Amino acid sequence: MFKIGLTIQKFGTTNPSILVKFAAFIRLEHIEFDMFVFDNIEAVIRALKSKQSAIHAPYYEDYDLDFSSENSILDLLIEKIIDYKKELGIIGVIIHPPVDPKGDINLYYQRLDHLPVLPLLENMPYQSWNQFLLQFHTTQENISQSLGFCFDIPHSYITNEDQFLNLPDPLIKLLKQNSGYIHISGGNKNEDTHFPLLTEGEMPIPPIKTFLRKLPFKGTVTMELSPRNFHEIDKMLQSYSQMLGIAKKPLRKLENEIKRPFLMKKIRKFFSDPQNS
Repeated sequence: MFKIGLTIQKFGTTNPSILVKFAAFIRLEHIEFDMFVFDNIEAVIRALKSKQSAIHAPYYEDYDLDFSSENSILDLLIEKIIDYKKELGIIGVIIHPPVDPKGDINLYYQRLDHLPVLPLLENMPYQSWNQFLLQFHTTQENISQSLGFCFDIPHSYITNEDQFLNLPDPLIKLLKQNSGYIHISGGNKNEDTHFPLLTEGEMPIPPIKTFLRKLPFKGTVTMELSPRNFHEIDKMLQSYSQMLGIAKKPLRKLENEIKRPFLMKKIRKFFSDPQNS
């Protein structure tokens, strides 16, 4: 079945390397980083146990820049991805459509072509599948390398409500490839909350389970979760158990549930010990 991953970003004053240690404890198969992983890269590499990762490129809504922006930090980011592709096991870079009002669309295409791994275009909230396919095909026509698809389930839930898993055939075909990539989190029909699974939000899990098994999906499902405080780490562990069950990994699920109190104790120590930064 599919690999299970988690987004890891800086959490308060806690560096990504500490969260990577958390990921190693629960034996995550995949980690999705943002651009700030490279600020703590040597410690991340020392802590990393998963064999593959991805990078989520900056997007205008949260970073005030995207791959179309005339900012040299983006070119430096691409160079870092090239430099650390092997050590981090980077399989792809998740990208959003460019929306910087001062951006250059040709610069966007050039940067995608400079990536050493597959760019994965993510569907956006309130973007119809026809709109997304037009964006996808236009992007593919303007770059020389292949373009992949990041299916963000909560974004589709916001856009398509009860039909959120009814994808056009070309996108289903992309998901069936080993490079298929999915974002999942708990959420609401009108807000992309990145809640843990089951514990909050309205996201219906049973149809997602059926969808993944029917494909069958053999790529990577990344839990795009944003804890608001330390106590939500336990909810992330519960989300992981849920995904292990969907992926038909019962022994790993049992291991995760048995070790959960021990893991929380270890994680608490990581968060409180400044030497782990």
